Amino acid sequence: MNLHYPHSRNRFGFIAILLVFFASCAPATSPNAPSVTEAAPAPRLPGMEKSEFAFLAGERVYFEVGGQGSPVVMVHGIGAGNSSHLWRENTAQLTKTHRVYAFDFPGFARSGARAIQYTNDLYTNVLKEFIRDVVKAPAQVIAGSLGADYTIRVAVENPELISRMLLSNPSGYDLNKPDNKVGRTLLTTTSARNQGLYDQFANTFLGDIIFTTLQSPAGLNFFLYNYVYLDWRRVTDDLTSIYRENLQGPNKKYAPFSFFAGFLEQPVVELWSKTTQPTLLVWGKDDIFTPIRFSVPMLEARKDVRFEVLNARAIPYDEDFKHFNQLAQEFLK
Repeated sequence: MNLHYPHSRNRFGFIAILLVFFASCAPATSPNAPSVTEAAPAPRLPGMEKSEFAFLAGERVYFEVGGQGSPVVMVHGIGAGNSSHLWRENTAQLTKTHRVYAFDFPGFARSGARAIQYTNDLYTNVLKEFIRDVVKAPAQVIAGSLGADYTIRVAVENPELISRMLLSNPSGYDLNKPDNKVGRTLLTTTSARNQGLYDQFANTFLGDIIFTTLQSPAGLNFFLYNYVYLDWRRVTDDLTSIYRENLQGPNKKYAPFSFFAGFLEQPVVELWSKTTQPTLLVWGKDDIFTPIRFSVPMLEARKDVRFEVLNARAIPYDEDFKHFNQLAQEFLK
């Protein structure tokens, strides 16, 4: 789902800035082991047994865990209102056969949020440290969108941490190629970082206007109906409320604004062919953010990868969850 993206970001005017929300959907040294800082709220994912906070890459990270068996880490994609709740249709099934972990990236949902510029490097380090210090064993990783891109990077830089990958709609392949700009939506066309755009969002009234619109029920519903779900009936009042809740609280604007300005994108074109882990790649057949044609060069670069198309848009693991869960059960060890 993750929620989730022309040509020159330097030419954004007032109207373009207001439209940005329709497109959304240096790390500190961390301790060697996670430490619980406070009582965590009750888990909200089915099948999860407990929730905790850990300090990873200098950030306070919320996670849930449940089940028994080989470890599986679930990594959500990036977009306003996103969280580990994106796995709501998958955890009950997976915890029957695996020890399942799901966390919120810093700045999102229940994890700590600071008034900082978030980066792909930080989020990659959070994933590395989560597997190393929380799971404490090589993990099979299920990840969507930008979460899949971070997973690919970790799989190359620290292959001992990841044993298998189930990736949904990765968004970081060949971002800089002009041909790949056709058909992609606002802010998904380049990995160039725009400091001026971020400053305009984070430090002016325009950012407050955008964020207020973004977290309104009308704004969220428009986005979910038109960009995230193929079947609009999946957009319920309860779902919208969860997205709104994830955007409430101090400093919750900084991670989405970092995303809008390109600081969370993770190109993987030079990394993908270096991965060696068994991989299952799934794609929503009508994904708007990362059209299915972007799977073609990935499959050409790794011909051993299994590929499945699901009846969905941005988050096939939610919208076509029965098919996805069956594939996961077959693929995971």
